[in-house]
Amino acid sequence: MIMCGVVGIIGHEPVSQKLFDALTMLQHRGQDAAGILTCDGYHMSLRKDKGLVVEAIRTRHMERLQGNLGIG
Repeated sequence: MIMCGVVGIIGHEPVSQKLFDALTMLQHRGQDAAGILTCDGYHMSLRKDKGLVVEAIRTRHMERLQGNLGIG
């Protein structure tokens, strides 16, 4: 059985860390893959990969996920 969790955030400050934290909390639903897409109003940034959240999205990826709107 495949299960997933989805979270979206719109804020006044960067949302990537909050999305990362939320995905980590939802991780018990499945460990197949993880991803975050953010938008700064002009550009979208995406990081996705197979594995646990901490394996798929590293610090170097978080630095590129800029924006006040995102989904994970």
